[in-house]
Amino acid sequence: MGSSKHLLFVTFSLLFGLMGFTQNRVKADSIRKEIDKGILTPSQEMEAYYRLATHTIAPDERLSHSEYLLKLAKEAKSQEYLIKAYMQIGMSHRFMSNLERALENLFKGADEANGKSQFKSTLAEIYAEISTCYTQNGDSENALYYGSKTIKMLRELGRQQPLALSLLNYGYDYYLMGSYDSAMAYYDESEPILKKLGFDLGVAYIIGNRALVYWKQGNREKAKEDLFKAIEMLEPMGDKYGMADYYNQLGAIYLEEGAEEEAIKYTLTGLDMAQGIGLKEQVRDASHLLFQLYNKRGNLEEAIKYQTQYHAYKDSIQNLETTQRLGDLRTEYEVGIKQAEVDLLLEQKRNNRIIMITIGVLLFAFICLVVIVFSFFKSKNRLSKQLEKQKDDLEVLNHTKDKFFSIISHDLRGPVNSLNGLVTVSQLYLKEGQGDKIKGMVDKMGESVDRLTKLLDTLLNWALQQRGHFPYVPERLELGELVKDVIEMFRDTAISKNIELEFEADKVYHLKADKNTTSTILRNLVNNAIKFTNSGGHVKITAKADDTNQYCLIKVSDNGVGIPREKLEGIFDLDESISTKGTLGETGLGLGLQLVHEFVILNKGKIEAESEEAKGTTFTIALPLA
Repeated sequence: MGSSKHLLFVTFSLLFGLMGFTQNRVKADSIRKEIDKGILTPSQEMEAYYRLATHTIAPDERLSHSEYLLKLAKEAKSQEYLIKAYMQIGMSHRFMSNLERALENLFKGADEANGKSQFKSTLAEIYAEISTCYTQNGDSENALYYGSKTIKMLRELGRQQPLALSLLNYGYDYYLMGSYDSAMAYYDESEPILKKLGFDLGVAYIIGNRALVYWKQGNREKAKEDLFKAIEMLEPMGDKYGMADYYNQLGAIYLEEGAEEEAIKYTLTGLDMAQGIGLKEQVRDASHLLFQLYNKRGNLEEAIKYQTQYHAYKDSIQNLETTQRLGDLRTEYEVGIKQAEVDLLLEQKRNNRIIMITIGVLLFAFICLVVIVFSFFKSKNRLSKQLEKQKDDLEVLNHTKDKFFSIISHDLRGPVNSLNGLVTVSQLYLKEGQGDKIKGMVDKMGESVDRLTKLLDTLLNWALQQRGHFPYVPERLELGELVKDVIEMFRDTAISKNIELEFEADKVYHLKADKNTTSTILRNLVNNAIKFTNSGGHVKITAKADDTNQYCLIKVSDNGVGIPREKLEGIFDLDESISTKGTLGETGLGLGLQLVHEFVILNKGKIEAESEEAKGTTFTIALPLA
C-alpha cells in the first residue's frame, strides 16, 4: 500500500525536526523578507536560500529555491552549498516522485562530499535520501545498502536524532521485505532515542509503522488502534503526509474486514489530504483502494473513475525502464568512486615524486642561504626580539596585576569593613556587660568570615586563570543568583548605615556573560551606591529586558549624594581615577568605575550613568541575554 518511509523523510529531512507546516510557512516568509531587503552578503544569501528551501512545503517552490541556491553556489565556488543544493534538488524531485532526477542530483552531491571529513554528516543525510528513493521505487536491496551506510556513519558521528530516524526507516525496509521481526527490532532501537529527545513526531511514526506490522501478523484490532493513535498525534502537528498514508492503511484494513462504509470513509479522507499537497503515491494507493471498494459494491462508474486515476498515477511514478536506470545510477556512482580513488593514488604518486625533487633543490638552496644570513643576524636579531617580547609581556602583566590588585582591594574592603563594625559593636557590648548580645554578633561575624572566605576563593581561582589578561569565558548565568550573592555580601554594611537594599525583576533573566567580571561589576556598583548614600537611604537593583529582547537592562539606583555634572561626564575615563570618600568617610582607590566600564565592554554590553546632586545616582548596564 502506502510508503511510510517516503512520508517520514518528506517530513524529517527538512532539517530532521520541523514541527508543523504553519510554522514552516512563517519561517519561510520571514526568510524571504530578509532576502528581499537586498543587504545580505553572498555567504548569507546562500544560507538564506538553503533555509528557505528546507522550510518550504510545496515541492515545486522548494525545487525553485534549491536550483537558485545551486546557481549561487557555483558563482561563489562554494563546495558546501553546492552539496546542499544538490541534496535539496534531489529531495524536491523525490517529493514529486521524479525518482530518476532525484537520484541524479543526490549522487552528484554524494560525489562532491565523498572523502571529505567536513562533509561526512551531510553525506550521511544524502545516503539516507538515496535509500528513501530506492524504497519509494520498491528496490529494497539498494534501499538497505544505502540505509546501512547511513546508520554506520551516523553512529560514528554520534548524531542521535537522525540515527533514530534512519533506524525507523531501515526497519520499514525490512517490513516491505516481509521480515517483520527485523522491522520490529529496529523500531525498538529507535523508539527510546526519540522519546529521550522528546521527538513526538518520530514517536508517532514508530506507532504507525508498528501498526502495519501488527496488521500483517493478523492483529487487525491492534493495528487499527495504533493507526488512530498515530493520526491523533500527527494531527496537531499538521503532518498531512503521514496522516494521508495512515488513512489509506485504515481503508485497506476495513476492506479486509468487509466494512465497506468505513473503508470508503477513511480512504476518501486520505485521498483528499494527498491531493491537497500533491502526494502522487498516496493518490495512487487511495485510487486503487476505491476502485476495489466501488467495484465490490457494483458502482461501476466510480470504479472505472478510480481505476483510470490509479493507472495514470502508477505510470507517472514507476516503470521498468526507470527502475533499471535507477539501478544503473548506483553502479555509475560506485564505479566513479573507485576510479576516482585510483586516479587520486596515481596523481599522488606523481606529485610526491615532483615534490621530493623540488624539496631537495630548495633544501640545498635554503641551507646555503641560512648559513649566510644566520651568521650575520644571529645575536643581534634574537636578542632584540627577546627583549621586545619580554618588555611587552611585562607591561601587559603589570597592567593586569594593577587592575587585579585594585579589584581585590575594592571587593575585600566592604566585607572587611563589615567585619570590623561587628567587632567594634561586640567590644561595646562587652564593656557594657551585655554578654548575651555578643553571641548574636559572633554568629554574624562567622557569616561575614564565610562570605569573605568565599570571595577570597573566587578571586584566587580567577587569578589562577589569568595569563596576562582578564579571561572572558561567557556562560549562561542567572542574574537573580548573582544579585543575591552581592546583596548578601553587603547586607551588614547596609544595615550598619541603616540603608534599605533591595532587588526587583519582572521575571527570571539569564545572561550570556563571564561570571567573574559580571560579579565584579555588580559588587562595585552596589558598594559605591551604599558608600555614597546617607543613613536611612535606599539602594535598589532592578532588571528588565530592553525593547529588542536581546539585552537585560540592570539598574543600580540610590538616593545618595549624587555626582557633580563636571565629574559625571568623564566618570569612566582613565585620567579620572580620583578616589572620593563616602558619606561616613569610606575610602577607595578610585579605579572601581573604570573596571566596571572595562568589564561591561568585555562582556559586549553598555553602561550609562545618570545623577543629580543631593537626589541620587542611577547606573544602567545592558548585558546580552542568553
